[in-house]
Amino acid sequence: MKKTLYTWSQALREASACIGLGLRDTRHEGMWWRSSLLCMVVLLLWLGLYSYFGQFFLELSGMLALVSVTGLLGVGVLDGVGTLASGPATISQMGNLTGGLGSFVKSLVSIGQIALALLALAAFFYVLVFIVGTISTARLPLRALLLGRARKVVARRYPSWQPPPDLSSLVSRPSWGKRLLLLLSLLIPVWAMCVLIAWLLAWNVRLVYGAAADGVLDQEQRQASSRMQGPAIVALGLMLCLLMLVPVLNLLVPALLCTSVCHLQRRGWRKVLLVKE
Repeated sequence: MKKTLYTWSQALREASACIGLGLRDTRHEGMWWRSSLLCMVVLLLWLGLYSYFGQFFLELSGMLALVSVTGLLGVGVLDGVGTLASGPATISQMGNLTGGLGSFVKSLVSIGQIALALLALAAFFYVLVFIVGTISTARLPLRALLLGRARKVVARRYPSWQPPPDLSSLVSRPSWGKRLLLLLSLLIPVWAMCVLIAWLLAWNVRLVYGAAADGVLDQEQRQASSRMQGPAIVALGLMLCLLMLVPVLNLLVPALLCTSVCHLQRRGWRKVLLVKE
């Protein structure tokens, strides 16, 4: 547990450093105004989509929230509902009106708590889907507009940097068994929510990660580095999503996505080296 907490704390620290360095570099090569124009167009597009297809996004958010708590329903956490179904069914309990009403009220409270939790999760996913969708759309023209400029600017900061030669040998490719276990983990209470959120946060960073490494890392090194920097990638995605909620700074998120990923690759953060024995 201590190792996990240490790794994720260091990942958040590394992501914060990359965001700061990336923000500094957005003022070069005209990235700041290109990013601002792109972000404004994309924000208007997604506001229009949410307005026109509002019902679809509400249903999608509700489905994601339901998937997040399906495990909780499956393991019978709702004891109150079970009490309502099984308690008053016996003759002795039917004679105890107070006990029956108490079970009924307890069941209503349990159902109300779950309904509130589902509504809160649905609202959270409603906002998260908007942010991830906005960044995903802004990511499409990044290679032509910003990524090449970001790589050139960041490369100046690391003139003598070379990719580690042993990178591919430090981590193995995930087996199909591990990938299947990842899918099955969606059935686990609470953990399913963690998996969904982590996947959404890391989605855009991982898609840019490969393109940002062109000419820097080969295919095997790219995949190995992505797996070893997994916690930092999730942390970076989290910070970029939070920045989307900050006025003015959110206009720089497309450029920040490019520059921060380039910094993360060249700084060489590895979770296997940061875990204390």
